[in-house]
This record gives sequence, structure tokens and C-alpha cells, in this order.
Amino acid sequence: MSDRDVESQSILEEFERLFQVVAVRKESQIIREFGRGLTLLRFSSIIERAFQNYYLAKNIWNIRIAVIVGVVMYALFSILDAIAFPQLKTQLWMIRFLFVIPFGVLFLFLTFKIQNERLIEFLHSLLVLIGGLGIVAMIYLISGDKYYLYYPGLMLVIFYAFTLSALRFYYATASVLALLLTYPVVDLYLLKTPEELHITNMFFLTSSALLGMPVSYLLERHARKDFLLTMLLAFEKRKTDELNVRLRDISFIDGLTGVANRLRFDDFFRKEWRRARRTKRPISILMLDIDFFKNYNDLLGHLEGDECLKNVAKTIQSHIRADVDLVARYGGEEFVVVLPETDLKGALKVAERIRRDIEGLKIAHPGSQVSKFVTVSIGVASIVPIDNLKKEVLLNMADKALYVAKKRGRNRVEAYSIEMEGKAT
Repeated sequence: MSDRDVESQSILEEFERLFQVVAVRKESQIIREFGRGLTLLRFSSIIERAFQNYYLAKNIWNIRIAVIVGVVMYALFSILDAIAFPQLKTQLWMIRFLFVIPFGVLFLFLTFKIQNERLIEFLHSLLVLIGGLGIVAMIYLISGDKYYLYYPGLMLVIFYAFTLSALRFYYATASVLALLLTYPVVDLYLLKTPEELHITNMFFLTSSALLGMPVSYLLERHARKDFLLTMLLAFEKRKTDELNVRLRDISFIDGLTGVANRLRFDDFFRKEWRRARRTKRPISILMLDIDFFKNYNDLLGHLEGDECLKNVAKTIQSHIRADVDLVARYGGEEFVVVLPETDLKGALKVAERIRRDIEGLKIAHPGSQVSKFVTVSIGVASIVPIDNLKKEVLLNMADKALYVAKKRGRNRVEAYSIEMEGKAT
């Protein structure tokens, strides 16, 4: 499997986990979101919650890296402070290193502690605003005729908010809008910037925001569309898996009786034999044959014969442990039962109960030579597998025990013994 296949598989598994959390059960819930949900960047509550989990999981390291880059860049501009305004560098550095950067480091730490996507987005957008306000504070501190030198820093903050930060559109827009509303207050009322210069500054800042907003919008829209498509893919995978399970079950089930077929028996017996050999625990086999079933079919017809097989199979099934034992149709009127971790004594008890209850069904059998009703003969064998011993040995033992049960009058249970070797042959 390629790295891409592994990554796709892990994403699908993550979506399966999200389905369990948010109870998304129908594809129609997802398909509806492709219209209004993508346009407004807002899904219905259930899907939106899933998207927020997805977005945080997918972008958390992008957010952390963006913050690290932003903090490092903010710190590096302290070099410009020392070059351009050596007399003010101490005050400027206080804004950088005691106000803005500590908040960035704190936010970075909190991303490892907080799992709430909304809270992380809010704190990140607040960090963007604080970074911008730090630059506004520096501009106010410098004042004089050179304060405009730091004005381009506000454009860098806007660029960060709409692109590098991985902030979703509404959060990025809110932080930038708050900055655009704060800057004019400082520019006009504190710095007394000439009107034409203020208009020029705001024109460039607003243009930067208007250029960044569509980029942020399209990035989030693409992320949401990718999310919906991946959810649909996960649904398709789930349906395919369920179909494969159903097809496998169909291929393992006898169409008439509803119990396992020969293919399922071979697979189950092989696995349980290996398990018994590994754990040194006993495994038992029951071989059952309906007595004089050919006569039953000849006298009553195949439809009645089919009903008889169904009833016998149902009765056998009622005596086994669900998810532990296995009943399979082995041939025409022959059934086999696998009893893992069951010794000979336990297997004989199960066999006798099955024999008794099948006779107790009182299914009339006009062609039987041993009873007025349908009966079965059962051969029982049990063994603790050892290395190099083939599983067919146990089947042969049960088959020989069944042969002896028939020879001794039918409608009975016989356990395999070494003395049967001569009689069976």
C-alpha cells in the first residue's frame, strides 16, 4: 500500500470516528450542504461541528507554524527599531517583547492544551489584533515626522491574517476589521495626521484587506468542499464495506437451511484447529446424518424434504454457543458441528440433546425403519491437536463414529474410539 493510500485510509477512519460523534447518518445531510453551506461558509449545526473538528485536526500544525513564523518576524523587526530609532528602542522593544510576543508564545502553548476549535480560532484572531495594535502603539510612540515608516507593518499583519494564519474567513475578517477601526482613531485624534495622508493610508490598508478577503474566502470554501467530498467518500467506503460483508455472508451461508455452508465450515474449522493447537485446548466435531432421508424424499417429495432439512438445521443451531460454535451443512442430509474448547464429554452431551430434540419435533417419517418420526445419527470425536497433526484426522474420526452409529441401529450417538478403526473399514 502506498503512502497516499495509507493517508487516505487514516482520513477515512477519522471520518468514521466523527460520524459516531456527530451522528451524521445520511448522505442527503451532506449533499444539501454543497449549496448554501459553501456559499455562506456555514453548514447546518451537525455538519458544522464535524467540520470544525476536521479543520482543527487538519490545520493545527499549520496554525502553530504560522504563529512561530509570525513571532520570529515580529522579534526580528527589533533590529529595525535599533537602526531607525535608537533613542526609542527600549520602549519599542517593551511593546514587542513584553506585550505582543508573550501573547504569541502563550497562544502557541495553549494550542497543545485546548481542543475547542472555536476558542483556538478566537484566541488566534485576538493575537492578530494584538499584533496590529502593537504596531499602532509603536506608530503613536514614534510620532514625529517618521512614524509613517512603521505603517507598512499593518499591511503585513493583514497579509498574515488572510493567508498564512490559516484563520477561517470570518475570524480573519473580524480581526482585520477591528484593526481598521482602531487605526483611524490613533491616526486622526492622537497623531493628528493630515487628512490627505490619512486618506492615503486608509486607502492602502483597506485595499490590502479587500485583496486578502477573497483569498481567505476561497481557501475556506475549498477546505469545506474538500471536507464534504471526503465525507461522501467515507460514506461510499462504508457502503462498500457493508456490501462486502453481506456478499461474504451470502457466500458462507447455505441457501436452503440458513446455516453455514461447506466453504464457511472449511474456513472456520481451519482457524479453530490452529487456535486449539496453539492453546493446547480440545476441539470437538459432531457429524450428523438424517436417518433414511432418501426414503423421506422419495415418499413425501423434495418440498417436504427441504422443510425437514430447515427444521433439523434450526434445532441443531439452537444447541450451539453463538459466536463460538458453528453448524454447517456438510452434504445433502448431513450436518457438521464444530465445538471449540469442548472435550469429548461435553460434546456427547450436546450431541445427545440434539438427537433427542430432533426426534422430539415429531416430524412424521413414513420411510424410516427405526422410528415413526425423523431421527438423526451422530458421530462424535474430540482431540487436543498437536504439531504436524492434520485437521482431517478429526473429521475422519467423527465420520467413523457416525458410520458405527448407523451400523448399530441409527437414532443414536456414538463417540470415536480406537476400536472403530477396524469396524469402520
